[in-house]
Amino acid sequence: MVVNSLAIFHPLFEGMILGITVAITLGPALFALLQTSVKHGVKTGIFLALGIFASDLALVIGFYFGASQIVNDKFYHLILGVIGGAIMTIFGIYTFLKKIPMTEQVEAINEIKVKKPGLLPYFFKGFVINLANPFLWVFWITSMLAINATYGGDQRAVALFFTGTLFMVLTTDILKCVLANRIKILGNPQVKLWLNRIVGLLFMIIGSFIIAGSLFEYYRGIQIHMP
Repeated sequence: MVVNSLAIFHPLFEGMILGITVAITLGPALFALLQTSVKHGVKTGIFLALGIFASDLALVIGFYFGASQIVNDKFYHLILGVIGGAIMTIFGIYTFLKKIPMTEQVEAINEIKVKKPGLLPYFFKGFVINLANPFLWVFWITSMLAINATYGGDQRAVALFFTGTLFMVLTTDILKCVLANRIKILGNPQVKLWLNRIVGLLFMIIGSFIIAGSLFEYYRGIQIHMP
């Protein structure tokens, strides 16, 4: 009974691994959070993080219901799982091998500016900026379809997985705001190089897990339905 209860939460923990991977991925959003928190205060940075989280949540919920309606055949689960896992693996290889100029010291990004004073404008700015990023749409829909295939369309497992993912993304984003002054070292080229390698390796592992999980669910389903 205890083993079965723990097994229920496996997708949650697995989702948290993806969340950590996404959280330490170097990109404009990370440096925007750091810059905003340093320049305008931790509270402002947190509201920007909440806006980013809200847009991620909206995309995940939309794709969650879309995936469950669009894909309900075991063979399509397999195909989408393999394709999604392959995309993540390729992205991981690209990130792992990506070169960082050793002369680069500061991430060149535009400051997040709002027209009206207050905290809510930063929330909406974070929501809109994140939602307008086409890479995130591709990432979340690929992840949703692939994870849906990995768990054989088990909607509870998929929901737990992405609950873990989003929980870790939000938690780490808030930590980035709180610790912004202490993690400026992320702008160091050598640190960025090793972080890219860690992120790349994690994406390769997650991609392999998705492919293996999709194959396992597909062939298990065939064996169950064999006369």
